[in-house]
Formats: sequence, structure tokens, C-alpha cells
Amino acid sequence: MINSITLQGFKSFLYREMNLNRLTLLTGLNSSGKSSIIQALLMMEKAFNSEKNIFLEGHGGIKDLKNKYSDTDIYLEIELNEVKFSVSISEQIKVNKLPEEFPNIWHISANRFGPRNSIPIYIDSNQKNRIGSNGENVLQCIRYYDTMVPYSVPEFLKHPNAKSFGLLENIRSWLGVISPKVQFDFEVIDKNDTSYSTFDGHRATNVGFGLSYILPVITTLLVSTISDKNIVIIENPEAHLHPKGQTELGRLIFLCAKSGIQVIIETHSEHILDGIRLATKEDGNFSENIQIHWFELDEDRNTEVSSPIIDNNGKINEWPSGFFDQFEINNSKLF
Repeated sequence: MINSITLQGFKSFLYREMNLNRLTLLTGLNSSGKSSIIQALLMMEKAFNSEKNIFLEGHGGIKDLKNKYSDTDIYLEIELNEVKFSVSISEQIKVNKLPEEFPNIWHISANRFGPRNSIPIYIDSNQKNRIGSNGENVLQCIRYYDTMVPYSVPEFLKHPNAKSFGLLENIRSWLGVISPKVQFDFEVIDKNDTSYSTFDGHRATNVGFGLSYILPVITTLLVSTISDKNIVIIENPEAHLHPKGQTELGRLIFLCAKSGIQVIIETHSEHILDGIRLATKEDGNFSENIQIHWFELDEDRNTEVSSPIIDNNGKINEWPSGFFDQFEINNSKLF
């Protein structure tokens, strides 16, 4: 598990050390630094794998990532199972204290596919059991773990309406929370290196956005539990979901972390938070494994972080200004 991350001179971070936990919730105002944490982790993964270019596609290089108020090199560090691993970025990239292994990151981007008539699959046989950041290969991954190498989901991740522990059965049941009684099916067409999904027999483009957006999220949360060396990172899991669906998804996120997987969520949803809080209260013994970070910018647009604490009753000890308080603000103006 990654226990902490340190960022120096990186984007809106002058210098910040942050604890990560079994379940970490990153939330806050837009463009306040949440995605930068995820970007740093993905860059560290590339550095560990000795990739020549550790910058992420579309995010630019040093000039784009360097904090304009910092007079030091960009410095990224994580503590991984009590071993520190760091990368210094200037004209050259220097990797320090390489750990023996790095977690397998399952990353689902905010830019993931919406409704499409086809979803690409991976040709490489070593990647058939993986899901891409945009949701590519999700259907081949479902087929892989449901029929080719059958995987049973852990007992407490099994949805109450699921008739078995099979992956596809549980994906269908969790999708039913989003859209009751929906019938999800799919087909992988190997000869064309593609796949497609249907909902109630309709192509995905003729059905609401929520089902397509949530499919790789639910699948990743269920499949990742196959190994405790996995880390799940999901951006905006709530996209296009109604409040009840978001709340139930918060519960699934909690259960995935409870299974032993490290889960990092970037969200703007109070319903995701409430789902986690409700699950925490029901469980009564997991709050010390949950970390919440609230991000905002100072006058120079550098990131400041507050870290409210959740207890075993789902209560939060402090509510920074702007921290999921808009409902109360709006309500006070109505009554």
C-alpha cells in the first residue's frame, strides 16, 4: 500500500506531504490539485517501470508542470510499504530508492468512454485481463474473468440480488442499482479487435449515459479484488448517475477497500461521500482506514489541503468552508 505522497514544485503544489490510506477520498474545488495527485502517482508508476518518458500524454513536460513560485526541481516521493521511492525532475529525470515492486494501478479516468457502438479490445494476450483508463478492453476483461478464468467476487462484495458469485452476475446486479431491472449483455468480436455492449437489447448509444460511464468503474472495483497488490484510482465515479446510484456506488467503493485493495477516489459528489459514511457506520470498525483530503487554492493559486477525520459512526469532525456545504447554503436561502 502507498502510505504517503510528497509533491514539491509540482503544478499547484509548492510543498505538500499527504497521507494516503486504504480508502482515500480527494475532493475540493475545481482545478485545486486533486487530479495532480493522480497524475503524480501515474508518473511514479512509469518511472518504476523505467519508461524513458514518464510524462503523461497531453499534460506537457517540465515547463507545463513546474510551479512558477518554486525555485527547486520538481520532486515526487511516495512511501510504499515503509520504503520511500522518489523522482527528481529537472533537465534530467533522476529516480531514487527504487522499491522491489510497485502496485498494479487500475486507473479509470474522468475522460472514460461514454455510450459507444464499439469498444476497442487489447490484442496483447498479457493485457486481456486489464481495463484501460478510458474503459477500453472492459468487455474483454469481463469475458476473461467470467468465462476464461472464472473469478468469484468476495462474499461481502456480492450484491444482495446476485444469484451467484460470478463476475458478470454481480456486474449486472450492481448495474441494477443504477437502472433497476436493466439487462446488460455484451459481445467480444476477436476477428475485428472490438466489442460492444447492449442494455435491454438496445445499443449503448440509445441508452442513458450513466450505464456506459459506470460499467468500467463497477467492473474495476470488483475485478481488482483478485490481488491485494492492486490499487484502484477512479476519477469522478459519479458521472451521470442519479443520487441513489451515487450513494450505492460509495458503498461499493467502501467494500472494495474493505476487501484489502487500496482505493483512491477523486470526486465532487456528496452522495459518494454519504455512501462511504453510511457504510462506515454499518461496519463500525473501519474508519481508521479512511483518509479524506479537501483541496483549495490560496491567493497565489497554490494548493492548501485540509484533512477532516471520519469516525466509526460516519461522523466527520470538521467541515471546512466549501466542503459539501452547498445544500445547507442553498436551503438557508429558501427558508
